[in-house]
Amino acid sequence: MHDCIVIGGGAAGLGASLYAARFKLDTILIAPDMGGTGNIAHRVDNWIGDPGISGIELMQKFIKHVKEYEVPLINESVKKIEKIEGGFKLTTNKAEYEGKAVIYATGMKHRKLGIPGEEEFQGKGVSYCYTCDAHFFKDKVVGIVGGGDSAGLGTLLLSEIAEKVFVLYRGERLKAEPITTEQVYALEEKNVKVIHNVNVTEIIGDKTLTGVKLDNGESMELGGLFIEIGAEPVVELVKDLNINLNERKFIEVDKQMATNLEGFYAAGDVTTHSNLKQFITSAAEGSTAAQSVYKYLKSKK
Repeated sequence: MHDCIVIGGGAAGLGASLYAARFKLDTILIAPDMGGTGNIAHRVDNWIGDPGISGIELMQKFIKHVKEYEVPLINESVKKIEKIEGGFKLTTNKAEYEGKAVIYATGMKHRKLGIPGEEEFQGKGVSYCYTCDAHFFKDKVVGIVGGGDSAGLGTLLLSEIAEKVFVLYRGERLKAEPITTEQVYALEEKNVKVIHNVNVTEIIGDKTLTGVKLDNGESMELGGLFIEIGAEPVVELVKDLNINLNERKFIEVDKQMATNLEGFYAAGDVTTHSNLKQFITSAAEGSTAAQSVYKYLKSKK
């Protein structure tokens, strides 16, 4: 039985693994991909000390640092978590693992519109990752749905690649960070047009996406559509453990990143701890969770 099992390979999970190893805990990290959503971040301007670094480059630095402490990074998907005597048993798609404590750092997944044509044209003109797919839409007319930070940053990137970018937002004014919002509206003098108070009701096409229908009765011809309407926490694995969630389904934790279940900690975007869902806060929460596991296990001796 390991001292600590970390679930999740993003900033929170890697930060937790690093600090757990520094506390001399027998630690393993399990995740289907190391780097998590950090791998698809185009440009990270707010990681202190490394302005402008790409997300994947930053995550590779995290991974290299964790490997220096010889933490096993196990590329598997956790399918089930069970409470057992003295700790927890995790079942993955390949094996079973046991740990005295768990740090749950699964992050969030992209939210979907839930409209006709969305599933049909996913990967055929519909994308949920502008950093992954923007280059496929060079010199095309594209749309991006959303008004928050991800939509704003996506618009800035797409404006450098696409012929024209239509921002389709249900609100009165974009709600991204002020500097991002200003940059997007400034691009309306070039190749960006922001359309407010509108919702996409249907995605249309033949073999690939050709356009969208809007709730104002209009249709638009598009060569691609990026859906950037936020994300939701990945909490499916904790439902059978009776872990407390808030009304938005984020895991409730205290200042030590502890949940209501003894020995079970959570960190990063999946928790209620911080509204600032950033790499720097996730890494900090992971390190705090690791310290809490160390103190918890020490109290049990």
